[in-house]
Amino acid sequence: MSFTGNIKGWTITEMLQLIRQLKKTGAMVVQIPSEFGDEIQKRVFFRNGLVIAVDTGSEDLGAILLEENMITRADLDAAISLQKTHKDKRIEQILLGMKKVDAPRLVKAIRIQIDRVITALLQEKSAQVSFDPDAALTVQGLANGVDIQGIMLSASVKVDELELVRQKIPSTSLVPHITKRGKEEQGEISLKLVEWKVFLAIDGKTDIKTLALKLKMEEVSVMKALVVLLDGKWVELPQAQADTRKKILAVDDSKVILKTIQMALAETGYSLITAESGKAALELVKEQQPDLILLDVMLPDTTGLKVCKTIRSEFDALKDTPIVMLSAKDAEIDRNLGLHAGANDYVTKPFKDGELVQVVEKFLKNSN
Repeated sequence: MSFTGNIKGWTITEMLQLIRQLKKTGAMVVQIPSEFGDEIQKRVFFRNGLVIAVDTGSEDLGAILLEENMITRADLDAAISLQKTHKDKRIEQILLGMKKVDAPRLVKAIRIQIDRVITALLQEKSAQVSFDPDAALTVQGLANGVDIQGIMLSASVKVDELELVRQKIPSTSLVPHITKRGKEEQGEISLKLVEWKVFLAIDGKTDIKTLALKLKMEEVSVMKALVVLLDGKWVELPQAQADTRKKILAVDDSKVILKTIQMALAETGYSLITAESGKAALELVKEQQPDLILLDVMLPDTTGLKVCKTIRSEFDALKDTPIVMLSAKDAEIDRNLGLHAGANDYVTKPFKDGELVQVVEKFLKNSN
């Protein structure tokens, strides 16, 4: 059995197995319908049946390098600054050229990225899959590919684990609280090291997603530890209560920038929601009614200036909601264009964590 052209109608698992079996070279193209009515495209690149790279459409490899401590925040800021004059280069290429990351670390980051993307893809039920044998590699890839079978096995285990913990923890936006029993028995509780790390990090204001970021752990690992703590009645999830935290919507098509925003705001106690396109942003504005919006100027489907004008003209309930434009452009005219579109402030990339927090607190700390 063989195929040379673009085939549709296969599941992701079937396509992965077929590519491996026939030792194909090219790209598996996955079209995923988003909750906002558009489609997200992801590509998994193969050479002779071995996976060598993935392209998710945003620069998540730089985010992995950062969260895995392979680069510093200063390294990333320098790379973002250089990207202003090297727009055709991805963040990881710039970091490699700057010698801020070496080849072995980049290989490790690519393997982590492949594992994460395929784990997520195996959970997609409504994706459309095809194969493009002529696809050119568009991202940094491995010189020696890895067998998809091993990735699929470990990914399927993670998927199964996630399905089990989801029965008790339906969302990573929930904020865990230590119970009275947990406080009273803290000196006597017998837990594994990972479970203790999670228990001691719970402060009653940080959601699960941010806990994982602060602890530098995978979300599923944090959730598994929480299940143990919930079973012991040392921790509770007040699911029946509405999240009363102030909400910040961050809009940027780069996962690197979204990760830096998430890290900058991790200690503030605000609830962070994200969007990677103008369309998704406007849907979330309508549904979530955020208390503050961090809005990138350049988006894949429109501009932040247009999104800002739309919010100001079509959402009466948000006419006074603070909007902070984020942009790599630092000229006075660009700042004035942002303010003229209806923004309340303008922050230039790369930004320091303290600078972003200061701007956010200026608008939210004393607001009702």
